[in-house]
Amino acid sequence: MTKTIGILTGGGDVPGLNPCMKAVAMSAFEQGYKMVGIRRGWGGLLQYNLDEPSTHDYYIRPLYRDDVRTIDRSGGTFLHTSRTNPQKVKPENVPDFK
Repeated sequence: MTKTIGILTGGGDVPGLNPCMKAVAMSAFEQGYKMVGIRRGWGGLLQYNLDEPSTHDYYIRPLYRDDVRTIDRSGGTFLHTSRTNPQKVKPENVPDFK
């Protein structure tokens, strides 16, 4: 069974995010892991709905070598980010993951 690593970015964009994600992904690929990118940071996880297929491809996407090969050539994060702080999300705004 192949293990999968998920990666997301939270807070604001900074110049080193893409190179960091590339390094993590390339190392993971070399060790036999699969990678998924979580779009829109912690906010993406809160919007991802297991029962709504239209959210699956938008918020969670498989990553391959070709996806991350050149991302270190631009700043910010190609997965996009959010300033959602999971510790400050009100209980009524947390989705029910049954």
